[in-house]
Amino acid sequence: MPKRDKAPREEATSRKETYKGHEILFPRDQRRKKIFIDGRPVNWGEANGTFYLDVYAYDRGETLDETIQRYLNYLDQSGSKAAQEVQ
Repeated sequence: MPKRDKAPREEATSRKETYKGHEILFPRDQRRKKIFIDGRPVNWGEANGTFYLDVYAYDRGETLDETIQRYLNYLDQSGSKAAQEVQ
């Protein structure tokens, strides 16, 4: 039986962004529900059409990007121990 030619797969790539000096890495597979902020893993989820981060589930956004930005803004404004751990 002859081998079938497989169509080349589109290689999924991760997306890397910087926001206020923090490096954010979105993995290739969004089903993992994990991003990396400054090299540290952060779990995220969706509920009722909003996104949240496990480390800051109090504030939600309409997009994952917005939610991450809100979390980083909170860290920058609070000057808390959590902000020092992420930096």
